[in-house]
Amino acid sequence: MSPVEPTGHALARMIDISAVQAQHGRADVEALARHALAGDFVAAHVLPSWVPVLRPLLDGSHTNAGSPVGFPSGGSATPVKVTEARWLLDAGVQEMDVVMNVGLVRSGELAAATRDVAAVLAAVDGRVPVKVILEVGLLDEAQLRDAARVAVDAGAASLKTGTGWQGVPTTPAHVRVIREIAGGDREIKASGGIRSLAQLHALLDAGATRFGINTAYAVQLVAEATP
Repeated sequence: MSPVEPTGHALARMIDISAVQAQHGRADVEALARHALAGDFVAAHVLPSWVPVLRPLLDGSHTNAGSPVGFPSGGSATPVKVTEARWLLDAGVQEMDVVMNVGLVRSGELAAATRDVAAVLAAVDGRVPVKVILEVGLLDEAQLRDAARVAVDAGAASLKTGTGWQGVPTTPAHVRVIREIAGGDREIKASGGIRSLAQLHALLDAGATRFGINTAYAVQLVAEATP
């Protein structure tokens, strides 16, 4: 049976919006906060240096201030990722998305990739939710299965399909593979190229539980889904 299609506010509570491109500055962060508050989206994400700006703008709301670790490549050394995660906690972040080391996965060095993710999760120690980004656009199906296993073996409670930087839309096939490996008790965030309710519903049917969507499209889709 397909999940019930969420409408209006219920859909907004499944959507993260973001301003995480290199060119995004203070005005973009402030605009992001306005959209997040107006739409009551579940989270708004900015690059790490902007968390001290975003967090107070969201105080008192139901929208979490989020930020990525090792973004966008995932190739930072593990101690650098750990330091970044700890800095974000000190800055007041309420959610993190950590990019796994995709190069290690593609090289078949899965134990090393697992240790990398596990180190960040250990540093956070459950203080805030952490989603592990797999970057599906750079992985074939076998590699995607490996990446999902890396996240699960590292202890991740939430897996995310991509950064949105690769220009490859997340598909229901991607989500089905991740759900098969992740089991039924982990969150899957579909992110990248979601532009219509039809796409979103297909991803939901495949097993996604949360969505990362371009802010303008997110506002549009919630409006379309409002009776």
